[in-house]
Amino acid sequence: MKRNKLRSKLYITAIVLLFTSQVFAQFGQLGQVLSTGEDDAKKIFEAYLSPYANGMGAGLSTGWYNTAKPHKLGGFDLTVSFNLAIIPISDQSYDANDLNLGDPANGLTVDVTGDKSSTAAGKNTAGQQVTYNQDILGVDIPVTSFNLPKGTGFAYTPMPMIQLGVGLVKETELNFRYSPDIEWGNGSKMGLWGVGLKHSIKQWIPAVNKLPLFDLTFQGGYTKLKSTTALSFQPSAYEDMGIIKSGDIVLDIPGFYDNQEMLFDVSNITANIIVSGDFKIICIYGGVGISSSTSTLQLNGNYPFPEVINNTTGQLEISDATALSDPIDITIKNSDGSATKPRFNAGFRLKFAVVTINFDYTYANYSVASAGLGISFR
Repeated sequence: MKRNKLRSKLYITAIVLLFTSQVFAQFGQLGQVLSTGEDDAKKIFEAYLSPYANGMGAGLSTGWYNTAKPHKLGGFDLTVSFNLAIIPISDQSYDANDLNLGDPANGLTVDVTGDKSSTAAGKNTAGQQVTYNQDILGVDIPVTSFNLPKGTGFAYTPMPMIQLGVGLVKETELNFRYSPDIEWGNGSKMGLWGVGLKHSIKQWIPAVNKLPLFDLTFQGGYTKLKSTTALSFQPSAYEDMGIIKSGDIVLDIPGFYDNQEMLFDVSNITANIIVSGDFKIICIYGGVGISSSTSTLQLNGNYPFPEVINNTTGQLEISDATALSDPIDITIKNSDGSATKPRFNAGFRLKFAVVTINFDYTYANYSVASAGLGISFR
């Protein structure tokens, strides 16, 4: 029997809880999703994690400015900012009926019971019950039944970063943003970098360029976030769940399953028109723009997967030969703003000598609240 048909008969393990109240605390359990098979695992990964991917993209699109006025040549600012994207209610749940789970061509069908399931950003309640049925001699035999994973109950994506703005000629400012790799144990880490540009439009408009206390600027930026998460999904997990006996685990290569990791990358590009009024202490600013994000999720390494070695008794075995290698590679594309749905931003900045404090809010499908603390020499 072909290996893909064997996989289709095996969807025997429930998807476990991926997140707790700490967003990244349970990433190490993601490998267990693979026990549903590669195709369904990709669908479930995308449905479950898309809101966080989109939220991260939205967070990366903001915090680029706290005034429309570019620095003069040699002027600069250094700002520590914190952006908090808000995941809408509509993206806090999904319906497993829409995922087209199973493999009907090979006699594997799926029954879904219940209303909806939580995404990672949804409620901390059990998801829909999913039952896999295998057609054996014209009779649908239940293979396994389980609930889709719970959400974290945390519908936000925080995004801290450090940003530097440097004044160039012709009322142009170059921006750099950076966050060093933050580790949270077991070799897992996340960091980001970005580059942006701010250029005065006001200077090119006759009459308008003479108006005081007012600036009109174009701003664009690109940010890249990259995270690496160590995973540990060992063959013993199947034994712990009572699916397979220890004697049916055949390991030939020591450490064969120790190379597992999840790569999660998010890139964002944004363009905005900014206007601001700069006064002695306070600056009022706002902007309208577009933003587009792309996220990629990869699971690298070897992952244990059981296969039938006796069709009469249904005996399963795990060996190095049955392992799944680099099984997940999906892309999540999202355009939070577009020509038909722009993003709107408004905020204010307070300046005390060279110290600045700013707060703003960006209204969009994934709205973002931002705050910053910095020093500025114009």
